[in-house]
Amino acid sequence: MLYVIIIIVIVAAETKIKNYIDENMKFGEHKKILNGKIILSKHYNSGMFLNFMEDKKETVKMVSGAFLGFLLLLFSCFLPKKGHKLFKLGMSFVLGGATSNVSDRIKRGHVVDYFSVNGKSFKKLNKVVFNLSDLCIFLGSALIVFAGYGPGKSSSFTHETKE
Repeated sequence: MLYVIIIIVIVAAETKIKNYIDENMKFGEHKKILNGKIILSKHYNSGMFLNFMEDKKETVKMVSGAFLGFLLLLFSCFLPKKGHKLFKLGMSFVLGGATSNVSDRIKRGHVVDYFSVNGKSFKKLNKVVFNLSDLCIFLGSALIVFAGYGPGKSSSFTHETKE
């Protein structure tokens, strides 16, 4: 149940944040937070990561939806099994982020992105605009990889553990 709650919290938080950004910020407006390390701004992403395939909105919507469906099926197979906690946690983060972004694509026709990293050590990321969902997908993916290939693991996340 915890893993499902994580998904719901991510989707609810992102919906609230994206609605706030969409309703209260203008394009081109920038707000610095955390001593200027994070810049808030409103951007629409009609494609996939970094606007890839932005001219093919319907294809992006179908591919994203199909991938989300596959992940939900995979998650539902693992959810009742004992163990696999790190994998389930990673999947929860990925599903929360993916659900929010796919929901945006369906409801708005684009994903609302709203923050970028500002700093000398992150110069290459200065112009990339993210949202919380993107970070959840990244973090969840890292957890899934770690669950499968982390210390003391065989080469598969499907390895059964005893509780």
